[in-house]
Amino acid sequence: MFTLKKIFHFSKIDSTSAFLKCRRFSLRNFTFVSSDFQTDGHGRLGRTWHGGCGENLLFSVLIKDKTLTENFSSLSLCTAVSILKTLNEFGFDNACIKWPNDVYADNKKICGILLESVADEGKITSIIVGVGLNVNAKEFKGEFFTPPTSMFLQTGEEFPLSVVKAKVYKNLKKELLLLKKGKSDYLKIARQFNYLKDKKVATEINGEKKELVVKDIADNNALLCLVDGKERLISSGEITFHL
Repeated sequence: MFTLKKIFHFSKIDSTSAFLKCRRFSLRNFTFVSSDFQTDGHGRLGRTWHGGCGENLLFSVLIKDKTLTENFSSLSLCTAVSILKTLNEFGFDNACIKWPNDVYADNKKICGILLESVADEGKITSIIVGVGLNVNAKEFKGEFFTPPTSMFLQTGEEFPLSVVKAKVYKNLKKELLLLKKGKSDYLKIARQFNYLKDKKVATEINGEKKELVVKDIADNNALLCLVDGKERLISSGEITFHL
């Protein structure tokens, strides 16, 4: 049975998100599952995601609260802000948020976020937030659209994963509870630390290649851009960046 615990950890698992999805009916709201290694981790657009065993913080959180599941568009930025606040607690002053689901440090990706909605009988009943935060990775193999980095590579210091995990869980839960009450400052912070602001970027919008200038993040969490000389609001599902 999985009804009493709210925090799980595995040395190896196929996917922390899959664990939550399969057991969502018996698990509690804000159940947190982490692992040293995922054999079937994945990111946005179905890209596979692998981290060195025991180097990084790989976790998923189950959200069953109705107020939050109905506020899907806010959850990605809210999660990113909680990661940003955690990095600030560890002395990082160069972290920023790349809308809608990444955290950067020194122009390199240090954290990725993926949201998955789960529907039962045609209604969304839960959201699974998956996060990969690069903590003690010393190198990255493979090809990347954006150069990755880690807390170690930024500082030359190793960080106890248990300490990082505790702070992340505390900050994320706090931010989600504030969001539920309508008191989160996530949007103000996301705008303040908006990596894309005033940048000219190459993208695909609904499959069409476009160059645009990012202006701001709107109140509905969409990206306010200049496209072909006109202001336009773009949702996360419409756009792919080529940075």
